Amino acid sequence: MKGTLRVRIEQFAPELGDTTANVDHLIEASRTAGADGVDLMITPELSLTGYELKDSTHRVAMPLGSAPTRSFTGECGVVVGLVELGTDFVPYNAAVHIHAGRIVHSHRKLYLPTYGMFDEGRYFGRGSTIRAYDGPGGWRYGLLICEDLWHPSLPYLLAMDGAQVIIVQAAAGGRGGWNGAQAGRFASWAAWHHLACAAAVAYGVYVIVANRVGVEGSVVFCGGSFIVAPDGEVIAHGDDLGDDRVTADLSIDRVMSARRPSAHARDEDPHLVLRELRRIVRAAP
Repeated sequence: MKGTLRVRIEQFAPELGDTTANVDHLIEASRTAGADGVDLMITPELSLTGYELKDSTHRVAMPLGSAPTRSFTGECGVVVGLVELGTDFVPYNAAVHIHAGRIVHSHRKLYLPTYGMFDEGRYFGRGSTIRAYDGPGGWRYGLLICEDLWHPSLPYLLAMDGAQVIIVQAAAGGRGGWNGAQAGRFASWAAWHHLACAAAVAYGVYVIVANRVGVEGSVVFCGGSFIVAPDGEVIAHGDDLGDDRVTADLSIDRVMSARRPSAHARDEDPHLVLRELRRIVRAAP
């Protein structure tokens, strides 16, 4: 296993509906990252297409087999966001980990928000699985997309599946004003910090939240991408409004230290959770 993993969040504003322009941007960014010794570059939710696609969703959807994986052939891996066209011809909001021109793992967004300004359930199919996976460098990863982080069962499942790094792609809009310097100017970021830090501390994992910036329609995306260490410390933080590159070195020793003596993941009892969930489901009306 590689003891230190250098990661970078490429925080930017994708061109809405212009996959070619976004791929070109990320190819250049990945080359720069590779030259800087970065092992893995993480991009925001739907980084290849932009977010407010609406009726253009089907137009930009692509089968994973035709995704531009060969465009990312360097040793710097890339996590991109795209609209996956399933074999059922349903579009899915997907995160895809690419390394050396091949797909290492993909994840379909499980929880599609349909409240406030969001209407994802109208345009996307819902994913049905969650898996941790072994990636380059010998680390074990898990992928989540935006709303997924707000459902604590998903970080729990990834931790139980052995994840050491949980990567969250986001297209989070900014809401409210914030007076504290550390969390940026949007009050809505406080909840994201709480969720990510709680997962990191509870399970002794790194949590990487890659958000986008820019404006689409009436939505101002609030940037502020950040990386949380396994002890809950925010070790890197991006600009809240503009493009930024957030880089940090992850240490497997820090994962190990966070799990001694607080071995919450080790002491977890998934059999208890499974048993009680079965009881709750059976009792549901």
